[in-house]
Amino acid sequence: MSYRIGFSLFLVACACVLPSSAQSLVTDIAVPGTPYGIAVNPNNNRIYVSLSTSTGPAIGVIDGSTNTVVDTVATSQGSSLVAVNIATGRVYAAGCNNNQTPACGVTVIDGTSDAVIAIIPINGPANGIGVQGIAVNPVTNRIYVSDDLNYELEVIDGNTNTASYMNTGKAEMLGLAVDFGTNQILGTPSGDVLDIINGTTHAITRVKVGMINQDVAVNSFTSRAYVTDDSGVTNTLGVVNLNAQKIIANIPIGTGAFGVSVDYLSNLVFVAVQNTEGNGNVTEVDGKTNTVKGTVSVNAQYVDVNPATRLVYASDNFLTSVVHVISE
Repeated sequence: MSYRIGFSLFLVACACVLPSSAQSLVTDIAVPGTPYGIAVNPNNNRIYVSLSTSTGPAIGVIDGSTNTVVDTVATSQGSSLVAVNIATGRVYAAGCNNNQTPACGVTVIDGTSDAVIAIIPINGPANGIGVQGIAVNPVTNRIYVSDDLNYELEVIDGNTNTASYMNTGKAEMLGLAVDFGTNQILGTPSGDVLDIINGTTHAITRVKVGMINQDVAVNSFTSRAYVTDDSGVTNTLGVVNLNAQKIIANIPIGTGAFGVSVDYLSNLVFVAVQNTEGNGNVTEVDGKTNTVKGTVSVNAQYVDVNPATRLVYASDNFLTSVVHVISE
C-alpha cells in the first residue's frame, strides 16, 4: 500500500472521533529522562518523546492505551526534537551531540519495530544552538529540519533517506510546520514574521505576526497557522490565514508561550505556556472563534495531540520528568 493511500485511509478512519469533554489533567507519565520534543502517531496510538537520559539521548515510546513507556530507543546523534510521518509510521529524531562527527543529525526510526533505520547528518555546526525545528509532510514524504547558524532547511526524502538543502535567506528558523494541503512549509525565524515557503519552488512569503515568535502549528483543513509569541510585550497566539497570507487574530495567551499543536479534526489549538518556572499551563483555544476555552495548570514546553483519542500530551522538563496527559 502506498503512503498516499494509507494517509487517506487514516483521515477516513479519524472521521469518527470521541465526543468532546472538558479539558482536564488525565494522568502523568513518568519518563526515564528529561523530556523535550514530543510527537504523536494516531495510527498506532504511540507517543514519542525526546529524552536526555543518564546514558545519553534517546526517544521514549509511550503506549497511549496504557499510558506506559514501552520502549526507549538510543539516538547517538542526539534527539531534542521529534516528528512522525503518520503515513509511513516512521519517526524522525533531530538533535546534536558534540561527541559525534558531524555533531548534528536526524535518526530515522521504524515506528513498528522501534529499530533505527538510518542516521542522516545535518550541516549545523557543533558550536551553534543546534537543531531548531522539524516537520513532516506525509503527502510528499518530505521531512524538513532547521539548524541554527547555516540559515537553511534540510530537506530529507523519506523514500531514500537522502538530504538536500533549501536556503532561507539568512533567517534563523525556529519552529517548523507543514501545510500538507498546499505543500507549504511554515517557519518562525527569530523575530516578528512567519515564513511561508512553497514546497516546490522554495519561494518565500513573509507575514508579519507577533514580535519574538517561538513555534508554529497548522490546521491543513482550515488553512490556518498558529504562531506563539513570547516577546514579554504582546504574548499572543497569532492566527494567520494561509490562503490570504495575512494575520486575522492575535489571541492573548500569557507570558512564556512556546510549543503549539492543533487537533485538525476538532479544530482546537493547544499552547504550552510557562509563565514562570513551576507556574505554567496548557491553554486550549477554539479555532472557530479564536478564543481561549480553558487551561490546565501544568508545566510544559512542547505539546502534541492525538485527534483520534482527543488526548493532549505535554512534556514537562521544569520540575518533574513527566509527560502530562490532558483531555480536550
